Amino acid sequence: CSKPRPASSSTCWNSSRHDDGLAMLEELAGLGFEHVELGHGIRFSLWPGILKGVEKGVAKIVSLHNFCPLPMGFTRPNPNCYEFSDYRSNVRKRAIRCTKETIQHAAELEANRVVLHLGSTGQPRRSSVLESEVGRGNFGSRRFVKQKLLAIAEHEARHQRTWNRVKAALEDIVPFAQEHGVRLGCECREEIEEFPMESRFREILGQFPGETLGYWHDFGHAARKEALGFVDHLKHFKSYADHLVGCHVHDFKYPNRDHRPLGAGIIDFPAFWEVLPTAIIPTLELSPRLSVEQVESCLKWWKQNGPDQN
Repeated sequence: CSKPRPASSSTCWNSSRHDDGLAMLEELAGLGFEHVELGHGIRFSLWPGILKGVEKGVAKIVSLHNFCPLPMGFTRPNPNCYEFSDYRSNVRKRAIRCTKETIQHAAELEANRVVLHLGSTGQPRRSSVLESEVGRGNFGSRRFVKQKLLAIAEHEARHQRTWNRVKAALEDIVPFAQEHGVRLGCECREEIEEFPMESRFREILGQFPGETLGYWHDFGHAARKEALGFVDHLKHFKSYADHLVGCHVHDFKYPNRDHRPLGAGIIDFPAFWEVLPTAIIPTLELSPRLSVEQVESCLKWWKQNGPDQN
């Protein structure tokens, strides 16, 4: 009988409820998580307790989500507070500096993976309009198609300018990560306004060493994109399996509800497990709105339906 592969838990589920990083890690360990991702909501006040928890062996930190800890002046999760794509050079410099600090923290904690958001194009927001149309049963309507085509055209018109900024940032960050033995995973995003489009990942990843820069798959985000007809979720996952650095696992309900409990949505996870690389420890990225009982149910689901450990 094969054993289920272990899962990591993102602290996005419980970091906001704790003032002590040790207690935060102990809660996750008490539920059965041996591996933890430090999410992008980690405040500086939690850091001493996290270091204590790692020293005591409460949990193994396997990844950090940029920015971690939160940059000074921010007290709530805000992974897009600074973007590599920002038109302001001083903001881009802050994004690079804070990312390097996250990489350093990852290296110090012997966590060899960091999740990155690459930015946004600055185009008019249309994702919420599209999701609203889907929610009303109007997928494929004239209004839906018009808004979708506009969103794609606007993204493409801004792609090169955005990529120039993002590439310059990565040219600074990737060698730094390589020196520290940390792999970077570019995460797929949930909105068309964010960068890049799924079809562009190969072009972007091809510019940098694959052992340092790869792809981070977010199941809920990709499901949201699929619900709008932007991507074939399973096909996309299969095409980037060889580039996979890690993945965030959470379920999805129409039209835009991600970070749902596992098994409570529409994602056919077992179809994805067939091509999930054996070295990947998936991270459950569950909503902080979920109760302890719901997280326990997710773990039970995982033991029954998660990928096997080879």
